[in-house]
Amino acid sequence: MAGIVGWGLVVGEPSERDRVEALGARIRCPVCQGESIADSPTPYANDILGFVEEKVDEGWSDEQILDYLEARFEGIRLDPRFSGTTVLLWVLPAGVAAAGAWLAFRRLIRRPEPADG
Repeated sequence: MAGIVGWGLVVGEPSERDRVEALGARIRCPVCQGESIADSPTPYANDILGFVEEKVDEGWSDEQILDYLEARFEGIRLDPRFSGTTVLLWVLPAGVAAAGAWLAFRRLIRRPEPADG
């Protein structure tokens, strides 16, 4: 228990600057191709990063900031929320691959004996 408390004191809460940088890395630049606002040199991305910094200073939570931006810019998150669609995108290909392997295995075991000539 003391180790956990000690670790918490060493690590501590992230600074406001750390939070702004972390959020900036999670928010897609609306005018760039797959780039975060933290990595984008565009004035538009800098404006959004400034908004994020302002809201962090005002005490907004990360989720409040992301929800606000998501309501105004569809698909702005670089790390989309967990949903039924994202589950399908991960599970379906694995399920299809497993079914294919199972069918191939069954074919191999049910191969007919070669006829004696």
